[in-house]
Amino acid sequence: MDRNNLNISKIETYLNSIIDGVVSNNTFFTALPDKSVVDASDWTDMVLIDFPMGIRDLEAMGKGEVDIVLYARPLESGKKNVAKMSQLETTLNEAVSNANDKNYHISRDDAHSMYDTDIKWHCNVITYILKVF
Repeated sequence: MDRNNLNISKIETYLNSIIDGVVSNNTFFTALPDKSVVDASDWTDMVLIDFPMGIRDLEAMGKGEVDIVLYARPLESGKKNVAKMSQLETTLNEAVSNANDKNYHISRDDAHSMYDTDIKWHCNVITYILKVF
């Protein structure tokens, strides 16, 4: 295994290549842009990618969790835009299923929904296990 494959920036580059412009044109790592940027935008969706536990070096391979947080702007009524969220989830599933890289393997682990009170958007958090070879 090439130890450089464990670098967070290299993993971010890989995930960006399969998600940005496919699932959403608004893909961010570690943190969302400032609330004022989000409020002023006409975006209807965003994706945040984070590594909550880091990537562990297990000598022969690396392993870690990746949270992919799908954000959908609420409807004018404030209700969750379930149609937009469903589109994001379906597109993410397809992007991950079609991802084929000899250095990285992604498998779904968990999912839950939440509400981001800072920006007042609904989001679904999909946790993946990432194996690095």
